[in-house]
Amino acid sequence: MGAQGIEGRHRFAKLWAYGILWGLSGGALAQAPLPVPVQLSTGDDYPPFASKAEADGGAAVALVKAVFAELKLPITVDVEPWTRGKTRTLEAQIDGTFPYVPNPERLEQFRYSRPLASIKIRLFARQGVPLASLPMALVNGQTLCIARGTAPAAPSRRLLENRQVTQVEGSDVATCLKLLLARRVDIVQTHEQIAYRTMRQFEVPADSIQPIGGDDPRSFEETGLHLIVSRSLPHGAELIDAFDKGLAVLRDNGRFAEILSRYGLSLPSS
Repeated sequence: MGAQGIEGRHRFAKLWAYGILWGLSGGALAQAPLPVPVQLSTGDDYPPFASKAEADGGAAVALVKAVFAELKLPITVDVEPWTRGKTRTLEAQIDGTFPYVPNPERLEQFRYSRPLASIKIRLFARQGVPLASLPMALVNGQTLCIARGTAPAAPSRRLLENRQVTQVEGSDVATCLKLLLARRVDIVQTHEQIAYRTMRQFEVPADSIQPIGGDDPRSFEETGLHLIVSRSLPHGAELIDAFDKGLAVLRDNGRFAEILSRYGLSLPSS
């Protein structure tokens, strides 16, 4: 294809993306076109949301693809280390990455979509050790494993800020849980779905681990998983707006709930 043909193809792609935004915004043309294709990133070993072991790459991957299919926007999704995907997104080398939970630092750097799913992040200890039945205030002197590229959730931040625990890094959640079962760390931060799925993959009884703190609201954090784009991305606001509108269509027509149900998940509250 000659230079004029290539230029014409890109011009058509941009006009097509403009048309998508026009339709979604009820006729008010957006300020910037969306790229075609939209370049996204996700990671691995985060079941049931993003994992090569899950059908269609996991719930978040299946849902994001369905949203962009609804928008009739082609996408690419690279599966790469979480830290690399987040860095490339932050530097606007790609358009976005997912799924991510919000925290104060990220909220300054990224725009967030509406939630793809809800999770409850907890701290887990081995079953049968005194730590498992202690209230959070009495945790002291233990090691806390958090997967690389994962920010400390609210319970972990409190323990770290009060110097009640020492943080160590695992390459992923499965590694942290292996260290826990091997008695090489005392606590692991993760969400309930991945904790118990990983126990099944290890062929270990689910009750081999136990969340710390029981029903104490300080012992867990309920949050959402989101598509994020850099605040420095020129078309970032338009991309998130279009994505949210596509997600709303899937919620209304039942596809959102149907996709999540394949993975034993339910709709997020908002």
